[in-house]
Order: sequence, then structure tokens, then C-alpha cells
Amino acid sequence: MTGKWVVIYTGVNMALAALMVIGLILAWRLVAIRLERDLGHNPKGTLWEFLFSLRANSRADLALTMQRAEQGKPAEHPLGSAPDVMWLDHIGFDPATLHPVPKDRTTPVNLAVRLGPKAATPLPLSLPILIAPMGYGVGLIEEAKIALAQAASLTDTAIVSGEGPFLPEERAFATKWVLQWSRAEWAHQEAVVQLADMVEIQMGQGSEVGIGIVKNPLTVPARVADAAMGPVVIHAISPQSVPRWIEKIRHIKSGCPIGIKLPANQHLEQDLHLVTQWGVDVITLDGSAAGSAGSPAVISDHFGLDVALAIHRAHRWLTQAGVRQQVSLVASGGIHDAADVAKVLALGADAAAIGSTLLFALSHEQVAEHLPGSPPTAVVMAHGQASSPPQLNLDKASEHVTAWFEATRAELTLLCQALGVDCIQDLGPQHLVARTSEAARRFDIASDGEPVNWGQVKESLGELVDHYEIVNDILGRVVQKIQT
Repeated sequence: MTGKWVVIYTGVNMALAALMVIGLILAWRLVAIRLERDLGHNPKGTLWEFLFSLRANSRADLALTMQRAEQGKPAEHPLGSAPDVMWLDHIGFDPATLHPVPKDRTTPVNLAVRLGPKAATPLPLSLPILIAPMGYGVGLIEEAKIALAQAASLTDTAIVSGEGPFLPEERAFATKWVLQWSRAEWAHQEAVVQLADMVEIQMGQGSEVGIGIVKNPLTVPARVADAAMGPVVIHAISPQSVPRWIEKIRHIKSGCPIGIKLPANQHLEQDLHLVTQWGVDVITLDGSAAGSAGSPAVISDHFGLDVALAIHRAHRWLTQAGVRQQVSLVASGGIHDAADVAKVLALGADAAAIGSTLLFALSHEQVAEHLPGSPPTAVVMAHGQASSPPQLNLDKASEHVTAWFEATRAELTLLCQALGVDCIQDLGPQHLVARTSEAARRFDIASDGEPVNWGQVKESLGELVDHYEIVNDILGRVVQKIQT
């Protein structure tokens, strides 16, 4: 092409670009004029009507409505739901100052925890955080599970397998591995149980409660469909099976801690009475904000109990029942960072399980390059056999999850130092402050609006001691008379 034609070609392109810019400006002006004119009229039948509809219906509500209209079956959505009240957001920390005194930044803090204290071989963790169960194939892709297992090993914590089939690669990379005994038929073989450092019986989860689930084999990876040998069926809760399962697990792997996972619920104390009778070592309570690969929206959005309330009530009941020191309590569902972990521990938990947050860390720097062709979840979530999702960079994913854990370890250390404790298991309600009077009432902690009258507390304790001394003296005289 000669120089003359190059000039002409360039000039034409510039002219077309200028026309496009002018066209966009004119179009925007016309839209603006229309919006301005309609703003002074009844919004019915105008573009402003849509804005008013968004006030009554959220974008998520509209998306679920369209899904139901299109498919004619229960709508689903991933990654859990936010309850009306996130109680952890209504709780803060009371900093140590003169009494108690904060710890220096150089003071070492013990973050370690052991799950299943009465088991012959409790599960030791270097920090009170587990990687929550996110099942292979029914939740995450193989590479995501492997990256999480690698990060768990590098940070000396445990990963829970989830309710998907057994993934040998996950166990190979995880130095501490919790087998989730699924309500499906897989991963119950003796050889698999023998590999576990702990077994958790899954009786439901916060986003799906205890209902049964059936997945089309075409919507899961071929490896999962082969393991299921037909439709992927996760059965509904079967309480009568639990004692038999516990006996079987103890026979296969003697001394291994046995846990049970329950959706947090209003009749929580009744469930705790049953599971403590069954002799479990660890109880995991999954709050209503728990995530999922795709739960029925009508269930995940409207069922369950907030994790903070569940842990507070469970700790109180276990203490009153005299079994608190025999059972570990794990909080799950809606826990995002070090502050949330410290809060649930202060409310009574021994450890916390974190899931969805780690998926964001896992996919860091690996999402933008696939947009808009693939959704962000395509990098980590399992897809049907016909789909070709973007490839996850395993090394980068593992590196970022490990970095998240190390940052969280440092933040937990800072929190403890600022509260004046050198062992995270020493955290308690006295380190918390309620931001609202309702939170103070529900969790029996001090309100930031009303100072604690320590003089009155000391006086009341003194009166109580005096009464006990009087009663003890009376009982002593009664016993003496009986003996004589």
C-alpha cells in the first residue's frame, strides 16, 4: 500500500471514530433528556419505574425470579447467603490498657489447638483454623482441592475433604486430613477411613440444612460421575444411622477423633443432648451464612441460625451439662478473617472452619484474564463434563492461600497481644464488647453504652461468699449432730 493510500485509510478511520464519538454523545444526550423529562412525571411506564422496582426487589431477587421463570424448578445460587443480622459485626474487642496490660509486640502467642481432647490421638493444629469442607466434584475442581491441601500442609493446619468422593491427590498433599463421612455412598471404605486424622460425620450444612440432594451426572466431572455410578445422591439426615457409623469408624480407626457437623438451628440444645450421648469428640456448627456450590435459594436464604448465636448457646449448654472439656466446638459459616475467628473463640468455640474466603484468596490474580468469557467462579468451581473451564495455576493458588494463612496468623497474634493474653485459648466474653444493647443481651457481654461497675460486682461476690460461709457453717453443725 502506497503512502497516499495509507493517508486516505488513516483519515477514513479517524473520521469514522469521530462519527462514533459524536453518535454516542448525541445518544447520551437523548437518553438524558428523556430521563430528565420523565423524572417530573408518574414513573409508571417510564425508565424510572425500573429503579423503583429495585427498591422493592434486590438484584439477587430479580435474578432468582428470572431463574425460576426460565427453568421451572427451585432456584439456586452459590457461595451462601447473608442473614438479616450478622451478629459478629455487632461485637468488638475491649483493649487492654492499665488493668489488664497489653502484651508487647515481641511477646510470643500460643495459637495452637487440639481437636478431640478425649480421643487417644487428638488432632493438633498450629492455629485454630481449618479449611472448611468443600467437596471435590460437587463443589470444587481437582486443582483447587490440591492447592488448598498444599496450603494446609505449609501452614500446619487441616483440610476437611467435603461431601464429594475421595480425591487421592488431596490426601497425598495434606499432612493433616479430615475425612468428611458423607451422606452419599462414597468414601466409606475402610482403606479411606484408615487414611484420616479425624472423621467428621456430615449431618447437614448451613446452606442446605439436612435435605437430600440429587445431581445430574452430566453436571459433575466425569471422575465424580464414575464414582457415583449413576445420579449423584446425597441422602437426607438419618439420625438412627449415626451410632452405627460411629461404631464402624471406631472399629476401623481406633483412637481417631470423631466429629459431627450440624446445621445451626433453634432446637440446638436437643441436638447437643443426642450427639453428646453418642460420644462424639468434636461438634461443628454450620451457621446460616455458610457457602455452597449451589444450594436451593429458598433454603439457604431463609433457614438456620447465625453462627455466633449457635456457638454461644452450644458453649453454654455443654458447660452446664458438664461435658465442655470433653468435646471440641468448631464454628463454621460466615467467618471471614482473624477478627471473626477471635470473636467466635471468645464466645466459646475452640476453632473455626473457613471456606468461601479461601476461594477468593485461591483465585487471586487468576480471574481478570478470563473475563468476561467466564464468570469468576469458573476458576475454582466444578463444572459439567461438557464445559471447558479456565485452567487454575496450581502453584500461584497455593502460594496465595498460604500467604492468607500467614497474614491471618500474624493478625491473630496482634489481637491477642492487644487483649493482653499470650494464649488464644484464654479468650473469653470478658474480652468482648457489644456495639448494641441487643447484642449485649443475647451474648451476655458488656455493652459499650453502659460501663461495667466492678465495685458493684466485687460487692455482690463478697455477699455471695458470705452466704456460702453461713450455709457451710450450718451444714457443718447439722453433720456434727448427726454423727453424735
